[in-house]
Order: sequence, then structure tokens, then C-alpha cells
Amino acid sequence: MSDWLRVNKSLRCPVCDKPDWCLISTDGKVAICARVESKEPAGNKGAGWLHKIDTIKPLTPLKHIQNKTRKAAPHILDIAYRALLTELQLSPKHREELNHRGLTDEEISKLGYKTLPACGRSEIATQLNHQEIALAGVPGFYYKAGQWQLAGPAGIAMPVKDTRIRIIGIQVRCDVAENGKYKWLSSRNYNAGCSPCAPIHVAGQISINSELWITEGPLKADIASLKLNRLVLAVPGVGNWPGVIPIIRELRPERVIIAFDMDKVNNHAVKLHRNALVKCLISRGVRTFEADWDINYKGLDDLLIQGAVNA
Repeated sequence: MSDWLRVNKSLRCPVCDKPDWCLISTDGKVAICARVESKEPAGNKGAGWLHKIDTIKPLTPLKHIQNKTRKAAPHILDIAYRALLTELQLSPKHREELNHRGLTDEEISKLGYKTLPACGRSEIATQLNHQEIALAGVPGFYYKAGQWQLAGPAGIAMPVKDTRIRIIGIQVRCDVAENGKYKWLSSRNYNAGCSPCAPIHVAGQISINSELWITEGPLKADIASLKLNRLVLAVPGVGNWPGVIPIIRELRPERVIIAFDMDKVNNHAVKLHRNALVKCLISRGVRTFEADWDINYKGLDDLLIQGAVNA
């Protein structure tokens, strides 16, 4: 599958002109059509039929297909990201930084944090190719010079999970903070790459209890979940709060506690989004509360780590 791109609305099948089911080889020479038969079946399980593209009609060269690759399904993302994290290690420097944030080595291992290095990216992508990991539509991967490559800043790679514990994205705590300390693993500006679309992170075991917390950022949510023993959702910026609504509708918690950073006290934008979230939850009959604490501790994680020590 690593040698194929799944068709989508922007890259339609050159055989049947449909945006789903079919595949196009990454070199743009062959298609597997799930609808139109040929003399060459593809695989042994009825995957479709092989067609040489140059005998059909011209295909837009892959080098011109940018920002148009559809994001892969969650189970495909999970397989690819777990394979990627298996290939990575955690540097002593990053382990020390995480320890300083209040995480033990056991907790770090449980969370699956790894170091995304600055060098050796081609080798990592090649290794995933050898494992036949599907990389098309996986944010962070793009196609160049006849092979898949890995984008993204160097730093701590933090898995972002959904309600089924599938890894659907990776956020990176950057070693060099240019225009922000946290960045998504993305390849949206690269050939055959795509955007992660800033997913909501679900931290903790869903079966813990019926209380759900909402905070900002995957790292903060992971720390809060471990220290509170609660399920915590992380919004990738307060303006992305609408993403939690489908999850709350799915999980149906008895109560929701909003725990945005304490800059909400004097940040008009944060207050605006906080109020919108509260109004939305209450209108849906959700018992909604807000967590407040000493403004000397900006985030919920700061309170749980530093506040507990200073108490």
C-alpha cells in the first residue's frame, strides 16, 4: 500500500472517474480500478483490476498534486503512527524535560512519547516502506524523488488519540520554537501530503468515571488525566472547542468541567470561546462546571504539579 495513493475528490480514478475505492500508483503509471475490469486482476481478494494509465488518458503528474490528498481513515493513521513511533527513541534530553514537567519514566513510556529527530528522516520513511505501511494520506508524510519522506519539526512527538485509543495525529513540542512551541506533524504544503486538521485529543481511560474535563493541548491533558485520574479532552487552541461536542455526545458524561488556562482572566478571546463552549454545553443539557485556581499557575498541569509541591 505504500506504493499507492487512494483516490479522492481531487485525485479521481483515471479509469472510472470515481473519487473512492480505487488506487493510483505513486509514480502515476498504473491504477487499480475497483469497478472497471481488465485482463489483470489486482491481488487475490477482488481488490480490482490493473490498468496502465498511459493507455487510458493523461493523469495530472503527482508533482502537481499539493494540499489535495485526503487524510486517511483513523485505523490507517493508527497503524502508520504506531509504526513510526516504534522506529523512534526518546532522547535523554527530552526525557529530562518531561521529568521536569512532572512525568515519571513509567508514565512517559505509557504515553508513548518519542523524539522526532532532525536527521535521518529518509531512513525512517524507508524503513516504514519496507514494512509495507500505508503512508498515503498520513499527515507528516509526503512523496518526493520517487519515495516517501517524513516532514515536521524536531522535538518531542506526542501521540494524539481518539475515543477508541487510536493514534490519529502527532503533536510535536519543538526543540526550536519558531512561531509557536507546539506544532502538528503535517505535510500539507508538500507533494501528496495532507493536513492533520487539528484533532481533539482524548487522554485517559474512558471507563474511569462519568466526569470529563476539557483543557488546552495534548501534553497538558495527558498530565491532568494522570494526576486527576479523569478523562480529559484537549482542544488544540480554545477556538477549536466545537470539536469536543461530538465526543461529549458520544460519551454522555454526567458532568463536564472546563479547565482552560488562567489567561482567560484577562484574555478577551479566551473568555469569548469559553463562554461559547459553556453556552453550547448547557443548551444541550450537559451539567457544566468551570475550574478556577490561583493565577500564579497558568495551566491545569502547572497547578497539579507545581501547586501540589508548593501546597
